[in-house]
Amino acid sequence: MGKWDPVVSIDIGNDSIKGVVVNYSNEGKEVVAYSNLKSKGIESGDIKDVVALNDAMNQIIENLEEQIGKTLKGDFLVSSSVGNFKLQEIREELLLTEGDNLVTVNEKHVDEIKELVLNTALGENNYVYHSYIKKYILDENKIVFNPVDMSAKKLEAVYSIIMGDSIHRSIVDYATRETLGEADYYISPISAAEAVLTSFEKDSGVMHVDLGFYSTVVTIFLNNAPIRFVRLPKSMKYVVLDIAKILKTSIYEAERLLKIYGIAIFQNIEPSIIEYKALDGRTTLETNRELLARIIYARLREIFLNVRKIYRDATMDYKEFRDLGIPGGIVLTGGGAKIPRITDVAADVMKCSVRVGSFINTEEFIIEENEQILSDPQFAAAFGNILQFEKEEGIDTLNKPRNKSSSAFSEFLRKLFKGE
Repeated sequence: MGKWDPVVSIDIGNDSIKGVVVNYSNEGKEVVAYSNLKSKGIESGDIKDVVALNDAMNQIIENLEEQIGKTLKGDFLVSSSVGNFKLQEIREELLLTEGDNLVTVNEKHVDEIKELVLNTALGENNYVYHSYIKKYILDENKIVFNPVDMSAKKLEAVYSIIMGDSIHRSIVDYATRETLGEADYYISPISAAEAVLTSFEKDSGVMHVDLGFYSTVVTIFLNNAPIRFVRLPKSMKYVVLDIAKILKTSIYEAERLLKIYGIAIFQNIEPSIIEYKALDGRTTLETNRELLARIIYARLREIFLNVRKIYRDATMDYKEFRDLGIPGGIVLTGGGAKIPRITDVAADVMKCSVRVGSFINTEEFIIEENEQILSDPQFAAAFGNILQFEKEEGIDTLNKPRNKSSSAFSEFLRKLFKGE
């Protein structure tokens, strides 16, 4: 294998935990291990049993280590879809001079105003997971996206900040530290968006819908920054509950039926009988695939009706979307995105283009077996963590040697976020 310099990325979901190990070798970025197993200790969108979660974390690490034949050491990245998060727009201004002469804006000024923004965000006992610059304003009248080398007396910055409360951040850290040690933390839907959306889509406007087990998270991007971040309670959990209730079976059996036989559209399905176990776990019952599809379709349609309201509100609030809608349409990720023909249901409800998101940087990675992992929407957040880590650490995405030296400002962020 040659050079051994791995990054371990773990995505903790309400239903499952996904893990990948990517080695930065002389040959390129190699996916040398991956695993997907059932979550433990997470219920109703929050961590309820740290011991059980630690057990699941240990198990996924063991699975990954067994594949590579050695103990995992390196950079650990963790994303989570549990807890409460919010999007907030924060504005800060920096007076460059009190005199009449204009000052040329430099990188130091940009770093200084970003530090002001982050201190404002953290002032409410928050943990900042992701920050995006929306625009800069020079002297209260000129809007620019990069103010460096421009002249002004005052610089204003407008940021979109994804944050969560520091108490929850501490719980996630406590639940994973015993297994992983120190790690960098991200929000799963945002990492998934990073993996499956192009810069052009995020700049022009696109809606990302993460179909998770406990919640459906909708993020709308414009000018490469999130402008909407909404968590809907209607989710894949209710699809499973509907199947269990109508077919009089267990949650476990309902999940199995959804994963193996589920389809989002009930029209023109070839007739077939499906056997499954009743609640007692012994009695064999039968249903047909059309009925199963009708159950799935009804709940998915309800979910996308809720998503449609967010879409319509955005087209009313932003002039860029009023005439033709959101240009990039809708991109789906999460476990729900794997249901066959789910794009048909979404497109019928939303009346716009819909696609299932797949990893956009596949050409940069090497994988010897099971290449579909790179395009699996369930693994999107795990790979998105790596892309965000590369940006933060200044790693060349064309497989150049990793640059571990951070700027003074990057070091400030690291200490600020970790409470040092």
